[in-house]
Amino acid sequence: MSSFTYTVKDEVMNLQDKNKRCCSFSLLYGFLFTSYLNEDRYYIKTANAEIGDCFIELCDYLFKKKHLCFQKNGKISIDSGVLRYFTIDEYKSKVFKCQECVHAFLRGVFLSKGTVTDPEKSYLLEISLDNYNSASDLLELLSELGLKFKHRERQGKQVIYTKNSESIEDFLALIGAHSATFTIMNCKIMKDLKNKTNRIMNCDDANINKSLEASKKYMAAINYLIESNNILRLPEQLKETVYLRLEHKELNYADFGRKFNPVISKSGVFHRLEKIVEIAEELKKEN
Repeated sequence: MSSFTYTVKDEVMNLQDKNKRCCSFSLLYGFLFTSYLNEDRYYIKTANAEIGDCFIELCDYLFKKKHLCFQKNGKISIDSGVLRYFTIDEYKSKVFKCQECVHAFLRGVFLSKGTVTDPEKSYLLEISLDNYNSASDLLELLSELGLKFKHRERQGKQVIYTKNSESIEDFLALIGAHSATFTIMNCKIMKDLKNKTNRIMNCDDANINKSLEASKKYMAAINYLIESNNILRLPEQLKETVYLRLEHKELNYADFGRKFNPVISKSGVFHRLEKIVEIAEELKKEN
């Protein structure tokens, strides 16, 4: 179990409201939904002893019987005669008695067979089931709740999963993992900020490189005109531009434009420099 999965399960493990027996039963059926039947007992595998203790406590509370179920070697078992296995449709009509019941049911399903990755690394929530029909029913229920989950088979297991960060947030909020939900939201905000910063920096770098290349082109044209003694053949405006550029090589177009009298715009500066390059190229061809 990943550390983030453990954090989420630890947050929701003891959320059941024991004043609402319908929700407690729904939570229990969430556990049962992920179980398998062997002879006269249901079995639920769990790598987390605390979740097993939570399940056993819940059974003791609901049925007022001790030792009704037990945990051994990461496996919880319970007498099949105590609990009837319901389909999702039967849950809706016979088990879910209030609005929170479906949330409690999903909490039980996640506690038993759910995992969620650390949002710092990726977005993935999975629920692994043994039975195809159970997976299909669960997928339908999640769809009814507006959650974008998918179904695939992996190593003989039926996996219900989503990589949609909003669906993960909504699912965790439904089962009561509000701190985990905010953690994912904050990670998304930080990632978005980082991506925007990187895009701005990359854009700035590209603009700087572009400006440097242009500056090299303009200075090469000016140097050619000087070396070939062709400066005097330039119109007065372009001669002024050459002399000022030699004096203020470090200035950007906007600041350079303010050195003229009267001041000229960035586009005006660009136009004059391009004209100088054009004349230099023509003179090279003549020679």
